[in-house]
Amino acid sequence: MAVLTKQQSASSHWYRSNGTACHRLPRVGGGGLRPTTIRDARRLGLLPSVTSILSVLAKPQLDKWKMQQVALASMRLKRAAGESDDYLCKRIIEEAFVQVEQAADLGSQIHEALEKHFEGVPVPEELQVYTQPVLDWQEQKQVEFIERELCVVNRDHGFAGTMDVACRYGKNGIGVLDFKTRKTKPGVAVTPYDGQAMQIAAYGATYWGEDQLPRLFGANIYISTTEPGRMEVCRYTPEQLLREWEIFKMTCAIWRHIKAYDPRKKLGEDIPPKSSDSQYSLGIPA
Repeated sequence: MAVLTKQQSASSHWYRSNGTACHRLPRVGGGGLRPTTIRDARRLGLLPSVTSILSVLAKPQLDKWKMQQVALASMRLKRAAGESDDYLCKRIIEEAFVQVEQAADLGSQIHEALEKHFEGVPVPEELQVYTQPVLDWQEQKQVEFIERELCVVNRDHGFAGTMDVACRYGKNGIGVLDFKTRKTKPGVAVTPYDGQAMQIAAYGATYWGEDQLPRLFGANIYISTTEPGRMEVCRYTPEQLLREWEIFKMTCAIWRHIKAYDPRKKLGEDIPPKSSDSQYSLGIPA
């Protein structure tokens, strides 16, 4: 029996040293694009994303959730006549994560709507219930978004990534914001998943500079997709981000060891260092 499955998206994102994304590459002989691999990265000198670095860490919360989804899907699906174990397992796994694709689609729409709003494009009416709480919060807190959807490249530790927002607030406040869509339940508090604070610390240290971490605040902006209109902000203090940055640097070293690849050794000279250090972010303000 033939097994027909949807093409899975790439689990790793890669960037060139000039900050351009290189998540997919042309197939040999044509026929479209394929996910970029670690082998491609070694050949082209690509930098892993922040989330790719974090993928080497165990995520008990996520692993437990995945097992629950597979178990639930196995109860929903019935074995067809003559269906092999292998085919049934593939169907169960695909069924288990259909909701992830649907949630990702809505999350992408919300994220894009927010970005377009800041470019002067009206938010579609059906998405306003998700985006308006963010805009109200920004106005209430008087947070100035100075950079959005910006690729940052860290040459010291060999990674890159796309930061949602670099911001200023008050007289001297600086920060990094990251939007996340989340399925929520009424009355249940929203808490960060493993690695999300490290992600903000990595962006903040690269964009603003490690020396600015003692005054950097960060926040995850959680937008509920199951309770339209609900938004929660999880803030991280400078002390938290300093600790998370130290752990992230160690995680970079673990990633390089496991992958047997040090992207820092492959970096070209096409991007000058920001100053005396070798961190760099495209468009960083003076």
